[in-house]
Amino acid sequence: MDLARQTCDKALPALAGQLEHRSLAELESPGNNALELFRAAGGPGLLVPGTYGGVGASALEAVRVTRALGALSPSLAVATAMHNFSVASLVALVASADASGLEWMLIEAIAKDGLLVASGFAEGRAGAKVLDSAVTATAVADGFLVNGSKKPCSLSRSMSLLTAGVALPGADGGSELGVALVPADSPGITRRPFWGSPFLAGAESDEIVLENVHVPPELMLRPQVELGTGLDTLQTVGFVWFELLVTSAYTGAVGRLAQSALSSGRGSTTDRASLVTGVEAAAGLAENVARTVDAHVIGNPELAAALTARYAVQELLVGTADLAAELLGGLAFAASPDTGHLLAVSRALAFHPPSRTATAQALLDHHAGEPLRVQ
Repeated sequence: MDLARQTCDKALPALAGQLEHRSLAELESPGNNALELFRAAGGPGLLVPGTYGGVGASALEAVRVTRALGALSPSLAVATAMHNFSVASLVALVASADASGLEWMLIEAIAKDGLLVASGFAEGRAGAKVLDSAVTATAVADGFLVNGSKKPCSLSRSMSLLTAGVALPGADGGSELGVALVPADSPGITRRPFWGSPFLAGAESDEIVLENVHVPPELMLRPQVELGTGLDTLQTVGFVWFELLVTSAYTGAVGRLAQSALSSGRGSTTDRASLVTGVEAAAGLAENVARTVDAHVIGNPELAAALTARYAVQELLVGTADLAAELLGGLAFAASPDTGHLLAVSRALAFHPPSRTATAQALLDHHAGEPLRVQ
């Protein structure tokens, strides 16, 4: 956790210092200003290459920053994980296409103007066809009309831009990938309450509804890939980043709970050491995959590694959080909402797609030598 904090302080100076003196209850409540602090600290540009004004963080650095934020505010960590995975996907998408200067200017604006990017992709189904998205686009004379909804959609209130994968008619009568870049203030965008849980309420995970939202041609990216081929690669990139970052967010939250238990001085030496090994193992699993991502082109093996690490961490976090809460004891649970809140949050990684059940056979097939196919 110390290394995560050091990385965060270096990449986003002053942010952690501004958050650490705020109560967990405040930072987890709707309407708090943690996302504005993240924006002011340069957070939107964390994964934007330095050439375009961003921090240019590596996957390893991004994992550590997210873990540090998870310890300060799980809601902030989850919300910014959604932004960062969207930006990483957008950078990879533009780099893979015959991108115009306008598209790189947009990426530059994310960093320099502090634009927060929400995701309208159907993340959770690697390899799924874009037609499975709940967002569609229809060509009109001056661009496209986009319709659909995304729920939950983190950053629903603070987003500057929504990215959404859509199916567009191809020249040969088939379908091709389009990525709509929709400014948050576009006419036809509405927000509806969706998130009813008191946990992670600061992530702004409500519903975004798009009704005949006009997207001009220059804001509809059309990478030169065919559905079912290049699309799989692009989704894989986004999925690997998604799994890495959300895993790290929850590891940070459980790390905070474990740290509280260690500071209490309660429990046997063996139990206290178990807290340390649980958090260190969870962090190490994500960092190992991050190093692989930094060293290789992201593909099928990296997706399998990211999912394997995520499921292993999922189990580690539950056991570690349970033990930490037990060592803290009933009085700590009764005297402050923090223990119960972090205990509940420790379970939330299991709710992100894909579930272990959905990928069990795919992982077995992959480890038997087959390509990973997550349906």
